[in-house]
Amino acid sequence: MNDSPVFQTNLTDNIAGTINVARKGNLLLRLIRASQPITRSEIAARLSIDKSTVTENVKPLIARRILREETLETDSSKGQGRKARVLSFTDAHDYFIGVNLGVRRSQIGATNLSGEILLEDDFETPPDAKETLAIARETIKKIIAENAERTLRVIGVSVPGLTDAERRKLLFAPNLGWRDVDIVKALQPSDAVNVVVENDATAAAMYEARMKIRHSNDGLMSNFILVRSGTGIGVGLVIGSEVYRGTGLGRGIAGEFGHMTIVAGGKPCVCGNRGCWEKYASAASAASLYMGDRPSRGESAPRFVEIVGKAENGEIRARKTLEKIGDYLGIGIANVIMGIGIPRVIISGRLVYGWKFIEAPLKEAIEKSIVGKLEGWSVEAGEPEGAAIGGALEVAVEEYLAHGLNF
Repeated sequence: MNDSPVFQTNLTDNIAGTINVARKGNLLLRLIRASQPITRSEIAARLSIDKSTVTENVKPLIARRILREETLETDSSKGQGRKARVLSFTDAHDYFIGVNLGVRRSQIGATNLSGEILLEDDFETPPDAKETLAIARETIKKIIAENAERTLRVIGVSVPGLTDAERRKLLFAPNLGWRDVDIVKALQPSDAVNVVVENDATAAAMYEARMKIRHSNDGLMSNFILVRSGTGIGVGLVIGSEVYRGTGLGRGIAGEFGHMTIVAGGKPCVCGNRGCWEKYASAASAASLYMGDRPSRGESAPRFVEIVGKAENGEIRARKTLEKIGDYLGIGIANVIMGIGIPRVIISGRLVYGWKFIEAPLKEAIEKSIVGKLEGWSVEAGEPEGAAIGGALEVAVEEYLAHGLNF
């Protein structure tokens, strides 16, 4: 028998029995969106509610043509199909825009409640915030003009930095050098359209939660920590199936672990500190680890995907670089797990492309820590899309599902 201590998961195990009716209404919509098409019986079973409660909640939405219910004939191993009434979102009326403001490149896209991607576009992010937002605003105007027959409900914006409690402003983005940028004022096309600003790691966590709801045993997503690694490192938290942003004056700053010190007196960081986690474990840090202290001799620093490609082709230097990234990533993840007390971690961002080289040293580093002496922890690769436009679109749709509909 293994006598290792086990992480306590009572919050996750009991959440289905403690959430109130209003919360279950929101979860119901999220479950339909993630798992559509889905039957009323499946919804009731996964949310631990009566089928009559499901019917009571979906009827007005069917009447308003937000949801549709149709009969599908399912396959049967006996050669005889059975008919099932399934629910899904309609795609005719409402749509949503996502804007991911990245350090190097920014993406803009649009989607509807049925999950159809209407368009995607991207551009190199200018150093100046006003110039970047001007490009985004013109693209939004173009999207609105091309979708005149539809209704734009919400614009979700993911940003690589701290946001204010009202989710209107970018307070500070160290890797961009932007401070106090009023995103809503710059991008809101009219008072009828809500604009929501979210930290990019939190946005990626929201995306991952939806991706995994479809395959969960119930309508909820277990508590988890999302580590988003690109130019920097951000951490998103999902607790009790909801993203956590902090409380009071701290709302919007929860999860800023990328700037915790893991190497005393280490490399200088754009935030003003030295030895920050993101200087050693981000996708961007791979280039400096690859180049080392040797003179460049005309050799340009490779991008992360190029290092992964070199590793795939057997280059030892590239593989050692990715192993170092994994080691540093594991050290930081162990700290985050112990600090927050949530044992499940999902990796998002460019690092996912090098996961086969990063995974083993990452887990070895965690096993050396006190976390490694406990049972129940896990680290897995997520979806790269969530760290880009997918997360921004998720912010927009989630805002609508949470506040745009009345049960």
